[in-house]
Amino acid sequence: MNTLRLLLLEDLDNEANALISFLETHNYEVIRVKNAEEAEKEIKNRFFDVIILDIMIDGRPEGIELAQRLNKRDINVPFLFLTSMQSKAVFDEAKLTNPMVYLLKPYNELELLYSLELAIESCYQQTNSISFNEQNAVLSPSFLFIKKKRSVVKVDVSSINYIEVKEKYCSLLCDEGNYLIKLSLTKLKEMLSNPDFKQVHRNYLVNIKKIKEIYFEDNLIILQNESQIPFSERYKNAFIKDNTIFR
Repeated sequence: MNTLRLLLLEDLDNEANALISFLETHNYEVIRVKNAEEAEKEIKNRFFDVIILDIMIDGRPEGIELAQRLNKRDINVPFLFLTSMQSKAVFDEAKLTNPMVYLLKPYNELELLYSLELAIESCYQQTNSISFNEQNAVLSPSFLFIKKKRSVVKVDVSSINYIEVKEKYCSLLCDEGNYLIKLSLTKLKEMLSNPDFKQVHRNYLVNIKKIKEIYFEDNLIILQNESQIPFSERYKNAFIKDNTIFR
């Protein structure tokens, strides 16, 4: 599991420290900056899952100006404003930058967590995204953003060992834990669109980078974590065809 990396633009130490302490207890790694110049340097050198911007920095609307520059550069990171500014004129200007959310201080903790979750999901949302009551997941090219209770966890797709169909659900068996999502194996394979994942059985999709051994005569695949996966004749033939080393 990877923590969610968040950039915080906040010039007031007391407010920044309180927010950092709160977010770190909810699976966020927070990088705090005090001005837009520092923020741009961090964005240039690191990947962020989400950004929180205060609007007024040292008496200037640096938060809005930064958002405008990010938009011009097509930097596709979800951001939201967290500000004490209640002016309609300021709100109208901020709205033009297309933030995910505009929140006023003092913030409600639960509202902030939900807003961050929605910002991340909206940014990576696909028309056929996965969603159901207790857990849901949104796919990006490299990560699964999975909702668990009141938080969102980021799961590296490369950490998935294999995926198994269980009735109407897919069970994702990962290095750091297991996740259950309501989606067909065919649809999940299509959404992943990753050549490292090969279907080896009608009920199994395997990350080939996790394979330790293959026993063709026994129709069996052994993964690095010692999981044993059945290898059906139908998919074995396709697997051999796609991998010239086995011909």
